[in-house]
Amino acid sequence: MDEDQYRCERIDMEVIVDCYGDEEISYGWEAYMDDALVFPFKARIINNASCEIPDGELVIVTDMLGSFDIVGSVLWLKDHADTIEDVEVQWNDKEFYVDVEDLEPFDKDIQTLEAIKDWNYWLKKY
Repeated sequence: MDEDQYRCERIDMEVIVDCYGDEEISYGWEAYMDDALVFPFKARIINNASCEIPDGELVIVTDMLGSFDIVGSVLWLKDHADTIEDVEVQWNDKEFYVDVEDLEPFDKDIQTLEAIKDWNYWLKKY
């Protein structure tokens, strides 16, 4: 089984299992990310579209904010999304809010790494 198949199966069996409709899928993602992300963790900014931090800068991710709303649901389209899940980061002694997909984590916590990879895979898939 290749990595994408494994990731897709994990998402199906751990994140959206028994979910019917966008609202339940959104709650599934929120619960999964809440359980999987271990704060604080280090990450690199890979796309500064959501904030003023330059690409390549190191940040400390300190918290998850908001909710996933309908982002990441079966019917969700990126072009029509109002919000993307934000996390709070520390950079140069200031707080910023960054979209999850704008981060490349490099923490030792495998669960955190995989959760962000799962979310980014989900965004690309749908």
